Amino acid sequence: MVGLKEVMSHFGLSAGDVARITGYSKSTISQIKNNKYGGDGQVETEILDKLKEAGYVVSKTKFRVRSDVFIKTANVHKFDTLCDELLDRDSDLTSSIGVVIGRAGRGKTKAARHYVVQHSESIYVLFVDGFSLVDVAREIAYEIGGIRPRTFRACLDVIDEATLQGRRLIILDEADKMPKKYFEMLRGINERCSCPILLVGEEPLRRVLDSERRLKSRVRRVVVFDPVTVADVVAYYQMSVGLSLNSEVAHALWQRSQGDFRLVVRDAFAAVRLMNTNRLVSLTMDVVKGI
Repeated sequence: MVGLKEVMSHFGLSAGDVARITGYSKSTISQIKNNKYGGDGQVETEILDKLKEAGYVVSKTKFRVRSDVFIKTANVHKFDTLCDELLDRDSDLTSSIGVVIGRAGRGKTKAARHYVVQHSESIYVLFVDGFSLVDVAREIAYEIGGIRPRTFRACLDVIDEATLQGRRLIILDEADKMPKKYFEMLRGINERCSCPILLVGEEPLRRVLDSERRLKSRVRRVVVFDPVTVADVVAYYQMSVGLSLNSEVAHALWQRSQGDFRLVVRDAFAAVRLMNTNRLVSLTMDVVKGI
């Protein structure tokens, strides 16, 4: 157990400070600090308990931020529901294109990858600037069939063969970066292979859909990822760090995030560093101000 001397040294408390906080005399506190007080240590424990109640706690625990935590936010629930509908064998394939839109940092990519890990019938493809039409088809063929054919027709055959064995969901991330003509290719894959597709991207994706009537007519639903909530911040710190936040701290961290989950994670790492450096056991407003 951390002793009174260590607590006083850590927070720069004098005997008079401790006396004022705990109600014990300066003489008693000085004797305990200097190991001159007799007894079984009960008085020191009582003093430490009162200091703890006042927020003066030195931690020997090293906090860390877990990177494997996944928070099931309201956004994720909407994402999963749409994917489940698209994969449902009894659902209508005439409107089997889904769309997920949201600003960067709201968790779209993490939600997509998490869904694919949990559902083997789905695949994840990240569009990269510079991909040709064949490159996109090749990546889809690889994820769905395990090979990257050289020609578009060969890629289509692989996708066709895989989807004959059961319904598969193609999740295409960063779709807002694709040239318009690529969407017609995806609509063709959707129609020919009876293969539902989920397009994930930022707000420009909506404008592309509005200009592509043949594609828009096949869209089942557009899901919008909303900003991070206070509840999301509280859940993240509880699951990733093991800390319970009071309402004031949670609201302050939420305001700092500006609706962006990446900023929530960044602040968590900064907060943990400060807490470990100062050997604190709780995340206070002083820690938030020091981030």
